[in-house]
Amino acid sequence: MLFLLAHPDDEFGVFPWIEQAMAEGRQIHLAWMTDGGWGGQDILRRQHESEKVLTALGVPLTSMRFLGAQHAFADGDLCNQLDPAIEALRAHYAGASLDEIIVPAWEGGHPDHDASHLAGLALATELGAALFQYTLYQGEGLPGPVFRVLSPMARNGPLLPISVGIGQRLRCILACLQFRSQWKSFVGLLPFYALKLCFSRHPFVLQPVLPQRTAERPHPGPLLYERRGGPGWEEFAARTAPYRHR
Repeated sequence: MLFLLAHPDDEFGVFPWIEQAMAEGRQIHLAWMTDGGWGGQDILRRQHESEKVLTALGVPLTSMRFLGAQHAFADGDLCNQLDPAIEALRAHYAGASLDEIIVPAWEGGHPDHDASHLAGLALATELGAALFQYTLYQGEGLPGPVFRVLSPMARNGPLLPISVGIGQRLRCILACLQFRSQWKSFVGLLPFYALKLCFSRHPFVLQPVLPQRTAERPHPGPLLYERRGGPGWEEFAARTAPYRHR
């Protein structure tokens, strides 16, 4: 079971599946696709924070691979590095007998999330692995920088929930506090994340990946990363055209 993450700390969207897989004795792998160095951030500090959080869940360090840092895939620029990123995944995991690959959702929240989605789709197609997506955040129908957390889009297919008890929900919230280098991001994320975990019956869901969805923009209207100064959809679409469904 391979979890693809765009940045160190994106694991906040898949904690329950990691815990479940560990409880079941499954062999899991986690791969971070960018170096996490956006704006000059300390790459090693971010890695160590993820290692600390995940080892507390029982994940061995040998299951974690920071491909983005290893291959210098810059945070914020993965859509321009998909060829070497997919080759790195192929080199590291082609012989891993993967049954499932879990990728960030095609939701327009961050360009690296959508690019990681495409990288996972390419690898799953080659290996014949089942492919599922998890939501992080997106801004469909919202103004400016406003976004929703853990809010899957209906157009991405049926919801596959996982049961999460009260104690586990609390652990997820507390784990986010360990990403201390990212406190500015979590000032915006964590309140909505906590509310979702407190009041939603199924705050964490997976959805099957629908390859045909990648032929179109994640949702109508401006995407969150467009509204936050990232690449426009037309630019992102042009850069990723060889990897999207036609």
